[in-house]
Amino acid sequence: MTTAARPRDRLIAAVVLSAVIGLVGGGLAAWGIYARFGPVERVTQQTIVGGSGGTGGALTAGSIAQTKSVSVVEVITKPVTASSLLTGATGIVDGFVVSAGGLVVSSIHAIQGADPLVIATADGHSYPATIVRSDPTHGIVVLQAVGAQGLTPLIFASVTPRVGDLAIAVAHIPFAPVTLSTGTVSSTGNTVHLSGAATPLLDVLTVDAVPDPRQDGGPLLDGNGNVIGVVVAAGSAAPGVVALSMTAAANLVVAATGGGGATTAPVLGVQSEVIDPATAAAAGLPVGALVLSVTPAGPAAAAGLAPGDVVTAVGTTVLDATHPLDPTVLGLAPGQQVTLTVFSNGRSKALQLTVGSG
Repeated sequence: MTTAARPRDRLIAAVVLSAVIGLVGGGLAAWGIYARFGPVERVTQQTIVGGSGGTGGALTAGSIAQTKSVSVVEVITKPVTASSLLTGATGIVDGFVVSAGGLVVSSIHAIQGADPLVIATADGHSYPATIVRSDPTHGIVVLQAVGAQGLTPLIFASVTPRVGDLAIAVAHIPFAPVTLSTGTVSSTGNTVHLSGAATPLLDVLTVDAVPDPRQDGGPLLDGNGNVIGVVVAAGSAAPGVVALSMTAAANLVVAATGGGGATTAPVLGVQSEVIDPATAAAAGLPVGALVLSVTPAGPAAAAGLAPGDVVTAVGTTVLDATHPLDPTVLGLAPGQQVTLTVFSNGRSKALQLTVGSG
């Protein structure tokens, strides 16, 4: 005798049938996706869309590095041989072209003690090089590739980098024509002490990327491929990739091309660190540049600045991470008189300072 299926049994059968259909359908769908697109991988390459000066298209760090690598040059600081290439003691550091006529920017650290200098370009040409301008305060040097013409220059970004911005360090190293490190800007306006340097470097930024000492002197680029710094091999002086001041480099290039820049760098004679709002609140101080030391008989000393003072403004410019107490970044000139707003011994006062030269 046939027994009619109970409602509960019919429900269970329907659930099982639905599950089977779902598995089969899902499997067929997954196979279709695999057959059409291949295995799925996690995308780790960062894409930059548009941005200031961009065209609205999509750029990747890799495409930027490839495109701009033609402007990265190798600076030869000592004779290169097959043996030195094998041992890694090549005497090859980096620089980047900033004019079609052969001006090249690099770091002083990269070429320290080198004589003579030779610049080798990405297309296989080499030129003797001379030093045109240098800025020891910011660690930057401008070289001239003698006889070079028609080179492809990089341009400096129109906006100073900010924490969180994408940064791409591009370099040429032996056996690997293009290498890059990418990350985001982790800090700006730093003062960094490099081993063997006579004075600390001002207006330094850091990037949360693994540093490569072979990138010394190469460009640090933003998401549009414009220069936001000059990479320096800082060792353990600071975490991550360390880059020298974009503003100082751009000003030095202007001076080298006769564009009205000063032939001597402006000097304040003071070492300072910008206090962030949280630290300022914890210490009961205003946001500004905490004076660490003052050069005896320098402009700051003559104005009455002392260690422990906090400079909160220069003229109408309020000091913060993007506006440190750095005369180059602030656009000051030797001989210029400025008013400093200073917090000292619990009160605010105004001091008059005449910018020096160095």
